[in-house]
Amino acid sequence: MESTQSAAPMSTAHKSTPRWLSPYRGLAEAAIILVAGTSAFLLRFEFEIPPFYRPHLRMGLLIWLVVKLIAFRFYQLDRRSWKFFSADDALLVAQANAVASLVAAVLLFVVGPAGFPRSVPILDMILCTGLSGGAFLTLRLAMSRDARKEASEGREVLIYGAGRAGVALLGELKTNAGLGLRVSGFIDDDPALNGMFVNGVQVLGNGPRLKNVVQHTGIKEVLIAIPSATGDQTFEILQRCQQAGARFRTVAALSEIMEGKGIASQIREVDVQDLLSRTPIHLDHSLISNRLAGKVVMVTGGGGSIGSELCRQIARFKPAAIVAFEVAETPLFHIEREMREQYPDVPFFAEIGNVQNQRRVASVLLAHHPSIIYHAAAYKHVPMMEANLFEAVENNVIGTLNVARAADQYGVQEFVLISSDKAVRPTSFMGATKRLCELLVLSLESTTTRYVAVRFGNVLGSNGSVIP
Repeated sequence: MESTQSAAPMSTAHKSTPRWLSPYRGLAEAAIILVAGTSAFLLRFEFEIPPFYRPHLRMGLLIWLVVKLIAFRFYQLDRRSWKFFSADDALLVAQANAVASLVAAVLLFVVGPAGFPRSVPILDMILCTGLSGGAFLTLRLAMSRDARKEASEGREVLIYGAGRAGVALLGELKTNAGLGLRVSGFIDDDPALNGMFVNGVQVLGNGPRLKNVVQHTGIKEVLIAIPSATGDQTFEILQRCQQAGARFRTVAALSEIMEGKGIASQIREVDVQDLLSRTPIHLDHSLISNRLAGKVVMVTGGGGSIGSELCRQIARFKPAAIVAFEVAETPLFHIEREMREQYPDVPFFAEIGNVQNQRRVASVLLAHHPSIIYHAAAYKHVPMMEANLFEAVENNVIGTLNVARAADQYGVQEFVLISSDKAVRPTSFMGATKRLCELLVLSLESTTTRYVAVRFGNVLGSNGSVIP
């Protein structure tokens, strides 16, 4: 998302109550309570309160004022945002008034003047609920009117998806004029919604009609608001957008939305991950923590895309220390700075060296005595390894054998080879070297070290990934 669009929502979203209104909020609540109570008596006696019931009115107003103000504070109505008053807030207002009216009625019939009209507390509850809820709603409409006027001047967009995410996105775009976007219609594949209005915006058609809608309206941008869509569904939507000649962006995944950030602030370009339909794997964090907590962990190739991510993930489980072994100076420098900033409580040691150098590997193991080694150091680019066969063997195979043997020699409890899915029936030289590494590691026997090989399948963002 553009920088101008990410900063603006923060400044407008927090203006939920005008500053001039906040000091008078309690006075407004007291006025509503007094007006509701007086109106209840007037309605009961047809707008002419008999002299006999005027003491009842005074006592009623006093008790209602005290009890309801306490109830409103208890239900935190004074902390409810005027600007974002919702159906849930309306139910809370009704609940607070009902409880307060019940308590006040009991007090009036116990300690109040004899003969207190029984219908008045009921009328008061109805009137006070309507007045207090109406005040919230009126102020919300007044406060959002200017925002809607500003938003109406923004760039026209369509929202693909009229579900909860789409409605939430619409609401935020309406109140966040700084985003510069104006929703002119929905696109949704549910036939029951075709032609219907959702929060004042019409569903103009379904996905197959997107091209016609774009041609008819002239709108050239589509915001995809279906965070639960599979990769195949997302791919189909993107095809429709491309056929319509419209720019497309998407909102965050459900897990990102649950972090509590505004949905509009997470509009982004469609990423390749949106199309892969990968099923999330839920890790056993307690098992991982028991394995890593309090131990020294070494990561070879610690400056690479996979190795550096291993360092980040390992740090979350409070190891005694992390040792990153890397031949490339610049990536190692960057991951060292990042780890010291993000995980200052986890000791991090950046060690420069090549896995082909047996003496350097041995010196690092002797200096830090790691309990676990994650061996991610490898040449990964398939075409480059086809052109540099001997270097591929020296680094991937001989380097792996050096580290694996040193692990046994220096009492490492576990050696984990980070292999590749290209080792499965390899068709490339790089894949063949990784398969050979697996066979070598699994053939080693040791009384102190456990050898494991794990295959990573084409990791997005990694060096050598085929996705780009």
